[in-house]
Amino acid sequence: MIIVITLGFDEKFALRAITRRGLKPEDEVLIVMPKPSDERAERAFQNFTNILEKAFQKPKITRINIEARKLDEAFSTLFQEFLKRRSFKFVINLSGGLRALITEVLISALILKIYGEVEIELEDFSGLISFPLEILHSLNLDEVDKVLLSSIEGEENFSTISRKLNISKTTVWRRTKNLQKLGIIKQNHKISLTKLGSMLKPIYHTKIDDDNNKKIT
Repeated sequence: MIIVITLGFDEKFALRAITRRGLKPEDEVLIVMPKPSDERAERAFQNFTNILEKAFQKPKITRINIEARKLDEAFSTLFQEFLKRRSFKFVINLSGGLRALITEVLISALILKIYGEVEIELEDFSGLISFPLEILHSLNLDEVDKVLLSSIEGEENFSTISRKLNISKTTVWRRTKNLQKLGIIKQNHKISLTKLGSMLKPIYHTKIDDDNNKKIT
């Protein structure tokens, strides 16, 4: 796992991000910081890395310095670093650091279609919001995918969906395979929505044409 942390003047958010899920030997922590550096940010970086080195055996920590004020340079650096690690799952914590830097990290992950999740801790430490990056990758579903997604209630099978939508089982099978690759549905003996699918369903809710005038292929 790659844990990306945007670090500001305070290491508290960064430390909480690590302690929430722990750190395995194969994990890598990417600390994204702006340049030129600030004395307070340097202090936060030293405190954070010192604590990690005491708490975990030889943690893999990589610092990435970003020129946040120059968008093209920021994207170039982030693209290069993220692409090296694209095969891993990412956890991107955007709780600290410059707003410009946070925005650049998020946009870079979306452009590269990174697999993983984003988390942001509230400023008063009272809660955490998180969402899978795939929810934004999947916004280009076509109308057929949207209809199929909207039709799934609880656990369904191919025959039920086929009758409900008046389309062939072959079409249902092919379309559900595509949605499964996107992490929107899961399939065991029956088809059901993943957490991501449940989040997307209200967005993509499409009324099924009652007179079945549309041919779905």
